[in-house]
Amino acid sequence: MSRAPDTQSRPALPGSRQLLEVYGTCLLARWDELLRSRHQALGCFDLEQIHDLRVASRRLRSAVEQLGPFIGTEPANRLRRPLRRLTRQLGHIRNLDEALVYFSDTDPAGLEPLLNRLHGQRGQAAEQGLRLLQRFDCMKMERRVRAAAAALVTPDNIASQGFLALFSERNLQLYRPIHDLLPLVSRPEMIDERHALRIAVKKWRYFTELLQDTLGSDRSIPLQLLRRYQTLLGDLNDRQVFCELLQETPELPEECRLQLQQRITREQRKLLQRFCELLQSRPLTYHFEL
Repeated sequence: MSRAPDTQSRPALPGSRQLLEVYGTCLLARWDELLRSRHQALGCFDLEQIHDLRVASRRLRSAVEQLGPFIGTEPANRLRRPLRRLTRQLGHIRNLDEALVYFSDTDPAGLEPLLNRLHGQRGQAAEQGLRLLQRFDCMKMERRVRAAAAALVTPDNIASQGFLALFSERNLQLYRPIHDLLPLVSRPEMIDERHALRIAVKKWRYFTELLQDTLGSDRSIPLQLLRRYQTLLGDLNDRQVFCELLQETPELPEECRLQLQQRITREQRKLLQRFCELLQSRPLTYHFEL
C-alpha cells in the first residue's frame, strides 16, 4: 500500500499571484527605506548616513533589476538608471571615507599631502552627491515604483504564471560568475578576478535577501556566509585602492610611501590567507530553497 506524501511538514507556498503581491510589497518597502535614508543624508552627509543610503539603494536596485519580465525592460530601466547613478556616486564617496579613516590612523611623517588630497576629493565628491540627492526626482520615482508594484498583479501579466521559475533562473544566473571565478581567486596576482567576485557576491547577497522577504523562508545561514565573503573581499579591494592612492600622490616622501606600502602588503597577505581558509572551510555552493 503506497503512502501519501507528507504535506504536514511544511506549509504550501502561495500561488504566483500571492507571491507577486508580496514582491510588490517588498518593492514598496525598499522604496520607503530609500526615502528615509535620503532624508537623513540630506540633513547629515557623514559616513554612517552614506552607508545606510548605499545599502538602501542597493536593496531597492536589486528588487528593480528583477522587474523586467513583469513590467517590460524599458520601464524597469527607467527605474534602474537613477538608482545606478546614486549607488556609483555613493560608492566613490565611501572609498574616499575609508581611505581617510585608514591613513589617518597611521603615523608616518610626510603623510599630509595625501590626507590633504583626500580631504579635497572627498569635499568635491560630497558636493556632487548632495546635488544628486537634491535633484533626485522623488515624485517621478514614486509614481514609477507604485505603477510597477501595481503592474505585478494585473490579470494580463503573463509572467506571473512562472514566478518561481523566473526567480530560480535568475538565482542561477547570479551564481554562475561566482562558480567560474572561485577556482581562480586564491592566487595573489588575481586582483581583477577577486574584484569581479566581490561584485558577484554582493549581487547574489541582495537577491538572496529579496528571496527571503518574498518567499518567507529563512536564509540567514547563506546570507551570513555571503556577508563574510563580501567583507573579506571588500577589505582586500580597499587595500588595493590604498596602494593606487599612494602611487597617485607624487608629493609623498619616498620613505613614507615605502613604509605605507609595506604595511599594506603585510595586511593583504593576512587577508588573503583568511580568505583562502574561508574558501576551504566554507565554499560558496549553489542554493535555491523554497
